[in-house]
Amino acid sequence: MLIRRLVKAGQSSHTVSLPKQWIEKNNLSKGDVVYLNEISEKELLVTPEAKPETPLKTKEITILIDNKDFSTIQREITSAYINNYSTITLIGDSLTSKVKDIRNALHDFVALEVAEQTAKQVIAKDLLNLKEISIEKTVRRMDMIVRSMLQDGKAAIDDPELAESVVLRDYEVNRSYFLLMRLLKSALNHKQIADFFEIKNDKILSYWYLVMNLENFADAAKHFAMIFKKDKTSDEVKKIYEKIEKSFTTVMKAYYTNDKKLGESISLERPNLMEESEKLNPKYTELCKTMITLVNNIAKQVIDAE
Repeated sequence: MLIRRLVKAGQSSHTVSLPKQWIEKNNLSKGDVVYLNEISEKELLVTPEAKPETPLKTKEITILIDNKDFSTIQREITSAYINNYSTITLIGDSLTSKVKDIRNALHDFVALEVAEQTAKQVIAKDLLNLKEISIEKTVRRMDMIVRSMLQDGKAAIDDPELAESVVLRDYEVNRSYFLLMRLLKSALNHKQIADFFEIKNDKILSYWYLVMNLENFADAAKHFAMIFKKDKTSDEVKKIYEKIEKSFTTVMKAYYTNDKKLGESISLERPNLMEESEKLNPKYTELCKTMITLVNNIAKQVIDAE
């Protein structure tokens, strides 16, 4: 290991000397250019020529499906997708009886396509280029879908058929959620992905927390729509549902504009909304409390942002 001291050069820069042996081995001389590549927050790589971008390693995984519930298989597929496996192979003697559900599960994920199928195996290939994804646009898409779910969920009180469309839109929210989970985890594990999106770990964590709350809120909105489809709803339930809908819209505005006062105003509404929820039929109470808490989670994220 060689040790060098930093020498100040001018008002805003420093220099460090390079070993003579390394200079001669790479045929460098005064005036030649060397390239500095940041490997991590504490590492710099010095090269005599521009370093081409290293392609991310492709990963493959095999999932054995025999003697497993489909819910377990589905979780393993989800885990493989989020962990950025480019090839997912599902193998088992029981494939024939499960293949329809497996193919449907694979369609839950953006750009994951069945490339090959035989009697005992299905091979799914990832066709996604993460760098073509916009984090901000995908978050906004989730937000807009959730808003439409809230609107049509309420309309399902008078038109029960709309509840089914709310369920389908929750499926679209889930696809965006899994996509962002995959991208954000890749950014944590690969500096070149984080650099491309210009996001540091604290911002990755912020996005992660936001999309988890959005996905959970969409689930709650879906369940509300199904209840509205089946049951006659009281005016009290409609009123608090509308208040939650307004809170969600407001807190997302606070998030996009980084308006801490607006976020604080939503957080301050939480105790009153919780108290109102307690007065409802129990089947509505817990669902309302869940949605109020999720909105408040986003509000706290706005308040605590630097």
